[in-house]
Amino acid sequence: MSANATGPVAPTPTTATEPTSEQFAAYRAMFDHFNREVFEGNLPPVILNFSRHAGALGFFAPERWQRIAADGTTIHEISLNPSYLGTRPARETASTLVHEMCHLWQQVHGEPPRRGYHDREWSRKMVTVGLQPICPKTGQDKMSAPALTHRIIEGGPFAKAFESLPTEALLPWTCAERRLRTSPAGGSGAEGDGPEGEEPKKTRNKLKFTCPACGANAWGKPGLLLLCVDDHEPMPLVAVE
Repeated sequence: MSANATGPVAPTPTTATEPTSEQFAAYRAMFDHFNREVFEGNLPPVILNFSRHAGALGFFAPERWQRIAADGTTIHEISLNPSYLGTRPARETASTLVHEMCHLWQQVHGEPPRRGYHDREWSRKMVTVGLQPICPKTGQDKMSAPALTHRIIEGGPFAKAFESLPTEALLPWTCAERRLRTSPAGGSGAEGDGPEGEEPKKTRNKLKFTCPACGANAWGKPGLLLLCVDDHEPMPLVAVE
């Protein structure tokens, strides 16, 4: 700030960033990049969204949106959970997007399974694009189950496509909220693909504890020290529900 004979001069105002446009422009650029580099441009446009879905890093919802017009066109939705954007590396977040894009591919080009099911057709496509489906409880490779997450195949198509992801396709805004939540299976987390379109049941003031050996769950108040009777293993806190 400078001064003159008439008093201080106000600083020149700067143009404020428009966060919504900035965030969704990057989101769309990331979708378009992986559609082009991994899916050969064969995926149709979708509604890209951010949704807090309990226990999920993202989800795909077929025909979730309808155009307010005479033709009533419907379109699919891919949503990322903003609660994890600040706690996971950008590559992991991008892999969740591609995970959901594989569901979109199956919806459009394959044989969609019953709601919320990760079948072998979807899993084969995941491997083709460079993501190996795994069990969220054990971290072991698995090709068919109601709930599956994934690990990135190093040197695969996704890993190579991420290396060429332009800076403007990285999400510039992360969610500042803090959650008592860790990702299972080495940090990949569980993708919330089913049942698509359903809101999670909400319970309050309950913490989830899970045995790392057998995957058994228990719920209780903060500060509990729980032991799995079957495996004699401590059950650490994994999530707020």
